[in-house]
Amino acid sequence: MRKYENQVQKIKSNVLIEVAKLAFNGTLEAEAATIPYTVNPGPEEQYRCCIFHERAITGDRVQMAMGGNPHIPGIVEVLESACDQCPVNRYVITETCRGCIAHRCQNNCPVDAIQIQNNRAVIDYNKCVECGRCKESCPYNAIADVMRPCRRECPTNAIKIDHRKKAVIDYDLCINCGACVYQCPFGAIQEKSEIIPVIEHLNSGSQHVYAMVAPAFATQFDFVELGKVIHGIKRLGFRDVVEVALGADLVTKHEADELIKMKYHGKVLTSSCCPSFVDYISKQFPELRTHVSSTISPMMATARLIKAIDPEAVVVFIGPCISKKKEKQLTDDTDFVLTFEELAALLDAREIELETLEPLPLNNASYYGRKFASSGGVTLSVENYLKEQGVMDIETMVCDGISECDKALKLLKFNRLKADFIEGMACKGGCIKGPVTMHHGPKDLKALDNYSKLSIEDSTNKALRIFDTIHIDME
Repeated sequence: MRKYENQVQKIKSNVLIEVAKLAFNGTLEAEAATIPYTVNPGPEEQYRCCIFHERAITGDRVQMAMGGNPHIPGIVEVLESACDQCPVNRYVITETCRGCIAHRCQNNCPVDAIQIQNNRAVIDYNKCVECGRCKESCPYNAIADVMRPCRRECPTNAIKIDHRKKAVIDYDLCINCGACVYQCPFGAIQEKSEIIPVIEHLNSGSQHVYAMVAPAFATQFDFVELGKVIHGIKRLGFRDVVEVALGADLVTKHEADELIKMKYHGKVLTSSCCPSFVDYISKQFPELRTHVSSTISPMMATARLIKAIDPEAVVVFIGPCISKKKEKQLTDDTDFVLTFEELAALLDAREIELETLEPLPLNNASYYGRKFASSGGVTLSVENYLKEQGVMDIETMVCDGISECDKALKLLKFNRLKADFIEGMACKGGCIKGPVTMHHGPKDLKALDNYSKLSIEDSTNKALRIFDTIHIDME
């Protein structure tokens, strides 16, 4: 039986399930206003100050499930009704303040924001500029940094705090990595959903709606055989379920060939599979954009493969990634993007019990294509392909998380990088640790490896033989 990682996930899921139920029944427009009362029946509150506040937040979550605010350009939004419980001020004097006579905190404050009252330090927040020098200078560590989790974890400083003490997102800096969504302990930042148009296509009876599952799905439904998950997805009305790992095999070949050409010209190549990493380069290192691989992502490659076979196909990507929702907007290859959380909500809304289903076979991909979901997987696949071609002199660098990506890109910027290829992943651990995976467990890497070993094909070339008669534009 599926378990929730935390209460925030459960609350979001409850809303998605109710929205999906009404959408499947064709009554969402008429009954959407009842969802806050279904999810928060009252009369007593569960998590907030009162039942009315809880219902207001649920109403905002319903709006996000129905596509969010069309006037907000980003994929993620701050739910103002839910963003009200974080500490207003970043630095706080704790009880461990001993009232020492050195007064280093006061002496090091550049704006005279600290006074000594009754032998204790006191911060004047009207003056404080949150520089942190007081904390650094305190010999007792008596000053706590309680920076909001969304701000602390945002790798691009895209989260700001406005005059109302609410979090706001600077979309010019945002790379849609989803760190803020995952880290907010109140679920006050959420991604826009596309479950409604997906349900509409499934309800239409179309025989051309396809699901593409990212290889990270092997880590998410660990309570049943993966073949039962495939069966469950088909029960929703999808014609077929295709592994995105097939697209990863296509990417491996094209990106490896591109790498050889770049090395011949003395130029470093960076991977293009993670849209947040690519966006980070574009916004933080625009001068390095020419180093980004021209190869499309596995999601795009798989979508193009499906549409080459069935021109009427409606393609739905299902994965662990919020930034894929942004990437989808770049081309018309992928029609919709769902997260694993949203897939689970669809299954629950249709009361599909995966444990009771017969397992169905997986579409095959290579071991290496499936390993794309973990940090280092792209590099592993590219290196193996090149070895099969007799190329052995390629230096690679695996960057696990934006912090490591930033270091590598700075070295590249100043021509000090000793590598031919950079694999960049925004999420530490890779896609299996994506912000909208249903759990982040220590067994995820093992689960992915077991799934990868189920592959019949042990190399990229062998997996790609079935595409000899199909041409896919990989740029």
